[in-house]
Amino acid sequence: MEATQIIFEIPRGILQTLNQTQKEFIYQMRLFTALQLFKNHKLSFGQAAELAGMSRQDLLAELDNHDIDLIAYDASELEGELERFDS
Repeated sequence: MEATQIIFEIPRGILQTLNQTQKEFIYQMRLFTALQLFKNHKLSFGQAAELAGMSRQDLLAELDNHDIDLIAYDASELEGELERFDS
């Protein structure tokens, strides 16, 4: 896997307020970003797991911890899927 490094600064006080190390903060940022992008249908489940730096099984547990559905359909999407099966 080819990777791109992204570097940004945050105020030191943020880490102190959160009572986190730099490593813990980076882990949380990757996880929260992956969860949000997956929830908004911007990343697949596998891509979200890769971004979070965790296994699919661990990401599945995190989805559950954050009340995010693995498969989320709105009513019109579900209706369309069901129509495809009736054809």
